[in-house]
Amino acid sequence: MKKILIIFALTVVNFLCAAQSHTYLDALQAYQKGEIAQAHTLFVNEIKANPDNDAAHFYLAMIYSANANSHMKAEEEFKKALAIDPNNYWYKYSLALFYAETDRMELTTLLLEELIEAFPKKSELYFTAINAFLSQNDITKALATLDKIEGKMGKTEMIGMTRMDLMSKQGKYTDKELYDYLESYYKECQSPRMATMLGDRYASLYNDSLSLFYYNQAIDIDQGYSPAYYGRAHVFQALRQYERYFEDMGIFMKDPAISPRLKSEYLNKLTESAQFVMAFPEETEQMVLEAYTTHPKDEAITTMAGVFFYRMDKTHYAIELMKQNSENHPDNPEAALQYLMMLYYQKLWDELIPACDRTLERFGYNSDIVQLRGIAYSLREEFDLAIKDFKLIASSAPKDSAIIVFTNSMLGDLYHQKGDSKNAYKHYKKVLKTNPNYAPTLNNYAYYLALEGKSLKKAKAMSEITIKQEPDNPTYLDTYAWILHLLGQNVEAKAIFKHAMLYGGKESAVILDHYGDVLFELKEYDLAFVYWNQAKALDDTLGIEEKIKVKKAEIGR
Repeated sequence: MKKILIIFALTVVNFLCAAQSHTYLDALQAYQKGEIAQAHTLFVNEIKANPDNDAAHFYLAMIYSANANSHMKAEEEFKKALAIDPNNYWYKYSLALFYAETDRMELTTLLLEELIEAFPKKSELYFTAINAFLSQNDITKALATLDKIEGKMGKTEMIGMTRMDLMSKQGKYTDKELYDYLESYYKECQSPRMATMLGDRYASLYNDSLSLFYYNQAIDIDQGYSPAYYGRAHVFQALRQYERYFEDMGIFMKDPAISPRLKSEYLNKLTESAQFVMAFPEETEQMVLEAYTTHPKDEAITTMAGVFFYRMDKTHYAIELMKQNSENHPDNPEAALQYLMMLYYQKLWDELIPACDRTLERFGYNSDIVQLRGIAYSLREEFDLAIKDFKLIASSAPKDSAIIVFTNSMLGDLYHQKGDSKNAYKHYKKVLKTNPNYAPTLNNYAYYLALEGKSLKKAKAMSEITIKQEPDNPTYLDTYAWILHLLGQNVEAKAIFKHAMLYGGKESAVILDHYGDVLFELKEYDLAFVYWNQAKALDDTLGIEEKIKVKKAEIGR
């Protein structure tokens, strides 16, 4: 409300400036420049010299009204100005707005009714009065005021829409009655907005012919009215007239006046339907590009486009879009993280690490970003740097939290990859102290003990917990079966490996290799060679070809 008061005050500068003193004119100039303290002092001096200067009282009231602590003084000065010039429209109107600002709507409406009677051609009074009546929940008076406006201005879209809103607030009318009123009003006062509302109404009732009739009328009235194209597009979609659907949606997407958030939400929902995108890949991509090129710096639109291109396996475009989004919104950590995640999913470790460095420098410590960098270092086999990052996470993680469990598990894995079993097992023990049933650590701890041929009974007990938790996990099944094999329980191990084969074991060269070893021990030589050959085909770096030669020699083949 303060802004409204100031705007009205400035519109009457010329009116109030006639034959004024130098002090008043200097005060007014300071006020217009925003030098409020100086203006206040000069207006006070002017009133001391000329206590009947109504304009000085008015502007002093404006200054006081901007501060809640001086509202009493503001009211006094407004009243002094009006006492000197009781018929001044701007003084009374500004006081009415001031009463509204200070939650005294009864006084606001009283002044507005006086003003309407004195100045019946001032249209802004009527709409201000309607808002005042609504704030008091006096819809009857609001409607009566609207009747006066319509009597003076005739039918307009604003009046029609305001009346429909007031009727809705009364709670006496059904949706059908409200839209019947709108349809009747539209016959005498046509606008694209009202036509589109009627089109939306009939579309919701599945009346395609009437909805298209009104959408077409809206477009005839205004060729650039995008909401009508949006509504009509959905009717065409329901009618499976997809060429026309995409044509109308293109117009909607290219309209810069339409909220980019609305477009991104619509396109996100649409592109989540793999069936739709597969049926219309080029057309869908065109819609996404139209939205993006219309709002190239909007965060929601750019993110939507990046995700879309990622789903379409156009990862180069997806990464570039996420990078642009991060650069366009340098103060938004979420945009930066989305770009980092895109690099992570594409395993672009050489780009991810420096991007993490820049993001951490910009926003400060973030455990998610440090974790991404640590994983990237580990996959580049830079284990010391990875360990440093995960220790940093551990130092700031709450004790006994899920973060500390995961971090110690990672540190255990990293130390083992580095060849430091002592520190690896130390961190595994920390994990199991906090969460004795944490399957990833139980599995790795058991497997590494098995590789070293140590504490096999302990390893078996840990591994057994993992397969009880996840009985179809081929990695956990492999660990357990391999420990059984090392304990000489090859029949039991074979049964576990057979189960693993049903749940992804055939996709791992290591599991196939282990299964071959168990089968060989059971003297099922032909089957063992089948699985070893499968393992060799998957990964020829495991030395399986040499193993096959040795094993064949053992059995005289």
